Amino acid sequence: MKNLKQLFIGFVAMLTAVSCGDPVLPVELQPEMQYGAYARKMSQTGKFDFFAISTSQIDIHVEYYDENGGKNISTYDIEVEYIDITGGGANSIGKKPFRTINSSEFVVNSDGYLSSDISLGFDAALTALGVTSADITGGNTVRFWFTITKTDGTKYDYNNTGPNLMSSNAFGALFRLNVGIVCPSDWKLGSLSGTNSNDGTLGTLGAGETTASVELTRKSGKDNQYQLSDWTLGYRTLKYTGTYYTTGPVFIDNCNVVSITGVGDYGYGFSMLPGTASVSSDRTAFTYSWESDLGEGGVATLTYDDGSLWPELYN
Repeated sequence: MKNLKQLFIGFVAMLTAVSCGDPVLPVELQPEMQYGAYARKMSQTGKFDFFAISTSQIDIHVEYYDENGGKNISTYDIEVEYIDITGGGANSIGKKPFRTINSSEFVVNSDGYLSSDISLGFDAALTALGVTSADITGGNTVRFWFTITKTDGTKYDYNNTGPNLMSSNAFGALFRLNVGIVCPSDWKLGSLSGTNSNDGTLGTLGAGETTASVELTRKSGKDNQYQLSDWTLGYRTLKYTGTYYTTGPVFIDNCNVVSITGVGDYGYGFSMLPGTASVSSDRTAFTYSWESDLGEGGVATLTYDDGSLWPELYN
């Protein structure tokens, strides 16, 4: 491994020199050749949790490489920006200084290379951007930019370093890092009691109320999507002769903003009426209004049979 890393150092000198716009030079290294430098990301842990901003962070370990074992690197500068994906860019914030790591802070790791353990705190990123949690939304991205400055003043960043150096697992040059803002969804799964009240303004059944015992499950492969064993909570069984269950639609929980999507057994759609989702003050009951393309609908209320609590859902 150590010999392989030494090959990296020689190879980065050639790759970066070409990518920086210098003329193509012979393989033999000339005294006037400009040598490159980069930090290699060796590990990464952590996440940016929208519900735990003060304690969320990304921890990375990097090793520094140049023609002199990283000793000709002066600083490793980090900037941060906010990418507003969900809002189409309307609330994006451009690059702001985040921190500078000076060469005096580099340490020799167990493999004998100059390195740094770097923590990128979620709260610290927001402070650098000049915003608070009220100004950001889950599902968007915090992007970090890294620049190496050598002792001779030359700089190496995302724009003047070859893409092969950054995209290759063998090199892993760290000049840009995207960190998604996640909203872990963890609804309690299991048995629920549901009622569906219809005051006659929704659906074709007229006024009335149905009740049902249903199971809440997580949709396979989807961390934030949930299914009910009967979405109509007994409505279709009452409306038609026989027993009918509708299982196709799903709840989608996007940072506690909840919606219904998907289709019933025969391809008809389901939806949640805007502004109707709420959780009781003691968080034991989740209520929302729904309708289907068949004219069905009502005001649904779901409670956990074991008394478990709902997250603060709304739409």
